[in-house]
Amino acid sequence: MRTRSRHAAVGGIALALSVIATFLVGPTTATAATATNNPDFSANVMAPLEVSDWTQFSNQLATVEAYGVDAVTVDVWWGKVEAAGDNQFNWSYYDQIFQVITSRGLDIVPIFSFHQCGGNVGDTCNIPLPSWLWSKYQGATLNGVTLDINGLKHRSEQGNFSSETVQGWATPLVQNEYQAFTQAFVARYGTTYATRMQEINVSLGPAGELRYPSYNSHDSGTGYPTRGALQAYSPLAIKSFQQWALAKYGTLAGINAAWGSSVTAVTQVQPPSNAGFFFSSGDYRNTPYGKDLIDWYNKSLVDHGERMLDTVLAALGSSFPGAEIGYKIPGVHWSMTGPTPRAAEVTAGLIQTSVDMYAVNTGRGYANIVGLANRVADSGRGVILHFTCLEFNDENFAPQYSQAKTLVGWVGAEAGRQGVKIKGENALAGGITSNTGWDNVNQAFDSFPYIGMTVLRVGEVASGTGATRYAQFIQKYRPAGSSWNSLYVRGTNNNWGLGTPMVKSGDVWTATNVSFGTATNQRFKFDVRGDWTLNFGGTGLSGTAVQNGGDIAVTPGTTYTITFNEVTKAYSATPTGSQPPQGQGVTVHFAEWQSATSYSIHTWNGISGTFPMTYEGFINGRHWWKVTLANAPTSFGFTFTNSNGNWNAPDRQYANQASTIYVLPGSATIYTARP
Repeated sequence: MRTRSRHAAVGGIALALSVIATFLVGPTTATAATATNNPDFSANVMAPLEVSDWTQFSNQLATVEAYGVDAVTVDVWWGKVEAAGDNQFNWSYYDQIFQVITSRGLDIVPIFSFHQCGGNVGDTCNIPLPSWLWSKYQGATLNGVTLDINGLKHRSEQGNFSSETVQGWATPLVQNEYQAFTQAFVARYGTTYATRMQEINVSLGPAGELRYPSYNSHDSGTGYPTRGALQAYSPLAIKSFQQWALAKYGTLAGINAAWGSSVTAVTQVQPPSNAGFFFSSGDYRNTPYGKDLIDWYNKSLVDHGERMLDTVLAALGSSFPGAEIGYKIPGVHWSMTGPTPRAAEVTAGLIQTSVDMYAVNTGRGYANIVGLANRVADSGRGVILHFTCLEFNDENFAPQYSQAKTLVGWVGAEAGRQGVKIKGENALAGGITSNTGWDNVNQAFDSFPYIGMTVLRVGEVASGTGATRYAQFIQKYRPAGSSWNSLYVRGTNNNWGLGTPMVKSGDVWTATNVSFGTATNQRFKFDVRGDWTLNFGGTGLSGTAVQNGGDIAVTPGTTYTITFNEVTKAYSATPTGSQPPQGQGVTVHFAEWQSATSYSIHTWNGISGTFPMTYEGFINGRHWWKVTLANAPTSFGFTFTNSNGNWNAPDRQYANQASTIYVLPGSATIYTARP
């Protein structure tokens, strides 16, 4: 991860204690929990699907901000923004809601909601996809298939079409729509809210989840707790399956040999004509044909997710530099045992059946869909996987055969195994208004590597048990004193911009190698959020900072190490060595050992100082940073540090090996070619 978002509002925990002091009890210690003291820990809430009572909403935000909530997720509905016509964007609702959220000191997590609102559990609004979309692509051709009016829609085993999302097999045709939407969002908010987007979440399917609409309302008798329905029957889906099978086996003879079939034309390669028997007989997990079909079905879903995320990432470019990218998979926790084990997860596209569905090294079938995060991790942004149903217990008996709590552990463990950052959600609003639900959430965080929570919805945690337990939860994993997640030095050194972020260790923020120009009247201030809403100034090169205080004057032509204690507000600006002189130099490349916002090289014995590195890219399976040290001597010592406040041992020694060198973490070896 190259960037890290702002988390708690200033003084959140302390104020929380005054807001609900009569309810709080001492939190239990979670020393083994990944979330504890984790700088990437976040505690968010979801906004209503659509806000109707703005006064109530603003008051709810004030309450949750007071006890430490960081950000608010907001569905940015495609069908609302672009309803009037193709490339006709109306952002007025989002102008208002973003202003209300940020005015309460909270950050934003926009969800690019490329799905309809309505037809899912808890939906209280009806916002279909843009009506012009279906006819725009009628007559278009993709993969040799000419689309009719339903050509973009999923078609189920029952023969029904779903208009909740565009089917993944049509993504190559419509990804330009997702690109245009993202670019319009950037044009509208890329400057105003450049530093206020904690994460940008991308809806990859129904209800904003990466899945097929296997248990949605277009079909009959497929909801909880049934197995759902396969969604593999559109012309585009069938053509894709045929091409996949031929690519795997080479010829029809190869397909027949593998499946024990007797097809004489590729058009005879079809999804099951009797899906009920396909599941009841166990073919979906026991036969070569069944396992191949489900492998293709799962792969198609993950490929669609990758294509959409890549499209949005490319359209975002360098805008919202602190925002990570996120996607969500659902907790389809029913039909996990019983007569058709894991069948509901299969029809949703979440798992494979060609692998051992209960083995750790396959993620219990979830390896592919969890691993999507790593497939897009070379974008330069951190990637967050969100998973639902953290509040549920196991109910492994008829008719539901639910193992929700077990599933939360499986997916969390697989994320940990693959090094994927994972955050959790409750599946149903009522689940976090009870102590039982919160006990399960806490157990998930204590036992598995979940590092953040998003609560469905803000109203559930603005009062009562929900508010009490969420405040306790935040206090448990984010101790008091870690209330700021960003601080910037802004002054004449960077044209009052955001180019000098400070690095936090404990309560103290530090910026090294801050160089001021030679012109007169050089000065700076501290800005917490990057938008001047909370800023500090002072008088002299050290002292106690004052909120909204004056500019701090410094000596022209001088380089400083600047510190700020967020608790005591004590600051100092200490002159340090100059930048290395300009001219020919040594370029040092370093492969990072952990995700961090920035890396620096620290040098001595010839060059003295700490110099920021620039991110180079994902090369040869590693994330690389580089810096050029001008007029470097033939010998000097060096090591590396990052924005997490961590140092990488051992010390290295440059001995004129080459003008370009490469260093790996934990190694003293100096390479002259990239390893």
